[in-house]
Parts: sequence; structure tokens; C-alpha cells
Amino acid sequence: LHYSLNALVFRFYYICLMFIETYAELRSYGKRDLRAASRRIILDALSSNPYLLSRMKDILSKPRIQFLYIHHMFTDEVAPLGLLIKELAKTDTFISYRDAVSKILSGNIDKPYIVISSDDGFKNNLNALDIFENFGISACFFICPSIVGETNLEKISSFASQRLNFPPIEFMNWDDVELLQRKGHEIGGHTMSHVNLGECSVDALPEEIGGCYKEIVKKCGSCDHFAFPYGRLKNFTGQSRKMVFATGFTDCASAIRGCHIVENEQSINNDDLLIGRDHIVLDWPLKHIMYFIARNA
Repeated sequence: LHYSLNALVFRFYYICLMFIETYAELRSYGKRDLRAASRRIILDALSSNPYLLSRMKDILSKPRIQFLYIHHMFTDEVAPLGLLIKELAKTDTFISYRDAVSKILSGNIDKPYIVISSDDGFKNNLNALDIFENFGISACFFICPSIVGETNLEKISSFASQRLNFPPIEFMNWDDVELLQRKGHEIGGHTMSHVNLGECSVDALPEEIGGCYKEIVKKCGSCDHFAFPYGRLKNFTGQSRKMVFATGFTDCASAIRGCHIVENEQSINNDDLLIGRDHIVLDWPLKHIMYFIARNA
């Protein structure tokens, strides 16, 4: 018994040491530092464009629905999240994912709206809950059921490295997912195990898409929203799209930048809609994030 307790304590501290807690730590993983430096130089110039800056307020006042999504909320990203929300609140209204989809389908986009979502189910996303609650924001969290609640470090490391190009990182468990729902947030599907549906065999689709839907419904009671991993059109197929709607999901999202507007207040069908979302990293300077949002608006 003494040996077993010591082993558990050792494993606990080992896992804690393995999981990164800040985005600063993540930047040192792989080639992120070099890429970030190059990107920062380019975006410093683009986001300082006098013409864009002079039109920023008018651009952001345009009636539209703009979906923003993140992957993580490290401890050093919490304060930037608050600053971003305060800035966006000057021109935009935050609405839930469900309400945003409803407005797009009905053609009722009467003013600028912002929607926030998060992919992959990292536990550090819970760091955002207080800020979301303070601003009355309902977000949508897209999860992969196969990794929810996983505690085996080897499995976590393999999943993070092979599927996400990440170092070991802690994932939410089902109690965390339940907490999100109690706080008024929505849970969406992101395939069962974060596969590239563009390369996935047809035989695997029922488990990756259908199994994902069934598991979330079993745990959460319902699941309307789906976002496919990696987010580009090459990462999706016609068969995958049919399976998404046949399974029971009511909408499907990509990671293609842009925003949604409606001309002549025309309604559309669920399966004619592919939601575009703007990926942001909260470590980026605020003016860089606003540049992307304004450009896509």
C-alpha cells in the first residue's frame, strides 16, 4: 500500500510537470518561435495601415455574424481575452452559437454579432469561464469524446503529438463538460478522435462522426453543432458532409476565415451552410487580431 501511494504521488507530480501552463512555454515547442517572429513583423505592418485604421469603426459596424475560435486558454492568455472582449463590445454584440446559426439560416442579420467557440477540449479553456460569465458570453466547445477524461500520459502524449502537433496537454473530463453546460455554454462534436476526414476511409465515418454524436448526446443530452478537424476544404469530403447531417448534427463549421452576411434577407437550409470561423491566438497583439477581424468583415 505504501509503495502504491508513493507511485501515485510520483505519477501525479510527473504529469503536472509534463503539462505546460503558459503560451510562452508553447512558443518554444517546435518552430513556433521562428514562425511567430516572422508573422509578427508582417502583421505589424499590415495592422498599421492608415487606411484600414481610419475605416476600422465603420467596418466593424457592418451587419454580420463573425465566428471566432480558439484552441487554448493558457494562464497568460486570460487577461488578453478580457481586453479583446472589451474592444469588440464597442461595436459588436456577443450571441450564442445556436442563436448565430438561427440568424444565418433565417436571413436575420440586423447588426454586427460575434460568436466564440473553442476546439479540441483542452482543460485550460476553463480559465475563460469567469470572463465569459462577467460579460454574459455563451461559447461553444467542440470536443473529441475519445480523449475526454483521458489520464494515461502515454495516450495523451501520442494524441497531442500526432493529432494536434502539441506537447502533452491536459484535456477536460466529463465533469468539466458538465460544468460548461451548467454555465450556459454549448458542446459540439469534433469527430471521435480528431481525424482528418479528408483522408478518412468511408468505413470509418460512422464511428468518427456518428460515434462522436452518440457519445456526446449520451453524456450531455443533445449535440447540434459539428466542426471538422483541421478546418480546410481538403480536410472534408462530400461523404463526410452527408454523414454529419444524417447523424443528427444540425450545422457544420470549418476553419475558413470570413464572416456571414445576408443579402435580401433570404433564408437557407441547414445543409447548404458551411460556417466560416476566424482562428485567433490570444497571445497575438490586440491590433493583429483586430486586423484579421476587420479584414474579414
